[in-house]
Amino acid sequence: MIDLAKFTKELSNCLEGGIVLVETSASKILEVHLEAVKWLSKQKYTQIILSTTRPCKNLLELYQKNNIDTDKLIILCTCCKEKNNTKQEKNNIIHIKNNSSLLEITFSLGECIKLIKAKKTIFIDSINTLLIHNEPNSLAKFIHSVLTKMRLNNVSGLLISLDLKMDKEIRAEIAQLCDRVIRV
Repeated sequence: MIDLAKFTKELSNCLEGGIVLVETSASKILEVHLEAVKWLSKQKYTQIILSTTRPCKNLLELYQKNNIDTDKLIILCTCCKEKNNTKQEKNNIIHIKNNSSLLEITFSLGECIKLIKAKKTIFIDSINTLLIHNEPNSLAKFIHSVLTKMRLNNVSGLLISLDLKMDKEIRAEIAQLCDRVIRV
């Protein structure tokens, strides 16, 4: 179980306009994800969530069970196979071909940034999953590109990573682009 008060205090100290890398264990990653989404909702952020680990249907069910308002969420789902399915649960889901489709992800994130006029954040869950499906150099360039676009558009960001599971060079590359690294 995470120390919720400490976690939310860390987020509130650095998220407004900033980019935060959250490192956690596999046993806590879902709890960290849910608490972050809940906290961001309470802070009135419109969230663009890049889900690389859980299908959107599963996420929506989890959000509902945890009383998280989904009206101000856009989910970019890379892990379910409903891309060609015309019937979707909600219109705030964008299906991406797969976790290797970095160009499609970049384009979709850019379009979401343009569409949303309110205070917004991009939430990437998780860096490790993207690293499984992409070459480390390509992923570092992708993250650099996305974070630069976020800064240019004053978009806050939250990235989740499993601690001790990422190549040290890639971790250092990503961490230097963030305003803060939080270990939960």
